Amino acid sequence: MQRRQFLSCLGWGMGLGAATVAAPAVGSVTTRGAETDIRLPSPRRAAAAGKWPGHRPGMIYLGLSAAGSVDSAEKTTGPVGLFRSFSHWGSASNEAVEIRANQAKGRLTWISYDPPVSTSGIWAKIGSGAYDADIRARAQVYAGLSVPAIVTFSHEPQGDLQWGSPANFAAAWTRIYDVWNAETGLKNAAFVPIIGDWVFNPVNHKNGHPDEYLPSGVLSRMAFLGTDLYQNPSGQDYSIRLARLIKFLDDRGRSDKMVGVGETACSDFYPGNASDWWKRSWQWAVAHSSRVGAISYFHSQNNSRPGANWLLTESAAKLNAYKASLQSTVSCGLA
Repeated sequence: MQRRQFLSCLGWGMGLGAATVAAPAVGSVTTRGAETDIRLPSPRRAAAAGKWPGHRPGMIYLGLSAAGSVDSAEKTTGPVGLFRSFSHWGSASNEAVEIRANQAKGRLTWISYDPPVSTSGIWAKIGSGAYDADIRARAQVYAGLSVPAIVTFSHEPQGDLQWGSPANFAAAWTRIYDVWNAETGLKNAAFVPIIGDWVFNPVNHKNGHPDEYLPSGVLSRMAFLGTDLYQNPSGQDYSIRLARLIKFLDDRGRSDKMVGVGETACSDFYPGNASDWWKRSWQWAVAHSSRVGAISYFHSQNNSRPGANWLLTESAAKLNAYKASLQSTVSCGLA
């Protein structure tokens, strides 16, 4: 069972009732392949034009995912600006309810969902147009919202190759984008792929081939590039590992694209100090807020690596480091 499926079964997110609002179609489909005293949510003010729906230039949405409700997690952390959620192919109506609930608390929502079925070849079927009606229906639900959300289809596809090849994933991803875009202009949706950061690490050259998942068609369409990045024995923080993704984009002429972290966590299980790892990573992100737009901490032990405790409550030092980041003038929620 994949992590996203496991967490969904445990009730990640809010998963409440249904609410679908229709919007008119707008096109046709083709087959082309430092700490401060400011707390979240940030004061509302006129927003400058962003690079993707919901983007606040110079700011970073900092939040979390949690094996339980975000409201419960906030009793420990204080208000967050982002909530990461996991959903299913046909659950767009539930997602809309969740997005509205987060909106009321000043939080941006980042949702991942999987293909309709877990069978071999499903990416190819989606890429062929077999599920276009479902994509259009999802587009209409999001068009009925009053705030945007970040949306990811089939996150970390390098772990789901039973569904097809990297090229099949890219075809499915671009098909969903194109159908959604033709239906509503991707209204209220920042459509983002998430590729594990290890894929970009040159030591994994035998297994890591990011260009296979991110051909030019995906790079040109995506709102930004998402990744999942956890502390590991190397001790390397964002200054190396997230910078690697930005270099990947720059080397392909996509310096216009930002990056975001869908899952990140640290633990005193690894050499060094977890709170220091987080502080260094956050400080680097702040210094590069023109390229880093969103970060979600994995505040859970579900599907954890043996010995590693990702929970923010593992130590007072780690929790306080995260809470200090939330107080940063760069941390934001919905404007």
